[in-house]
Amino acid sequence: MYTKMINLDNIFELFSTNEELDGNNTVVHIDFTKTPIYWIGMYKKLVLNHINFNKKVLKFFKDSNQELDVEDMKDAGEFVVYHRAWHYIQNVDIDNEEHIIAIEKYTDEYLDTALKLGISFFEQHEEYEKCALLKKVLDKSKEFQS
Repeated sequence: MYTKMINLDNIFELFSTNEELDGNNTVVHIDFTKTPIYWIGMYKKLVLNHINFNKKVLKFFKDSNQELDVEDMKDAGEFVVYHRAWHYIQNVDIDNEEHIIAIEKYTDEYLDTALKLGISFFEQHEEYEKCALLKKVLDKSKEFQS
């Protein structure tokens, strides 16, 4: 009976870095965290997931500890989420074709809702430059819905 040995070099090449494999092929790793599709997706995900998560957390703490100020917790949670979401979407440039394609990819009623919620939050805190960018992204998104 013939038994073939496993070539460990072939297995470890599956996990290689940016080194050349055999002189012809190069492994390329793309950092998607530096792309507009990622930024828009993360903004949308953070804002929309926050709403549902916040309701559950606030109910839990309200039921478990009557002394906690639930409204302060809600405000703190919103502050963290919207500023973290801003961290992603602030890099979007609506004049850049790659960024426009990313907006088109994510365009739906949920993106519009997330953008409107962000605008509302930042209006309350008088951070109008943030509102301006979110409004531009919202307007661009609506162009794809027509």
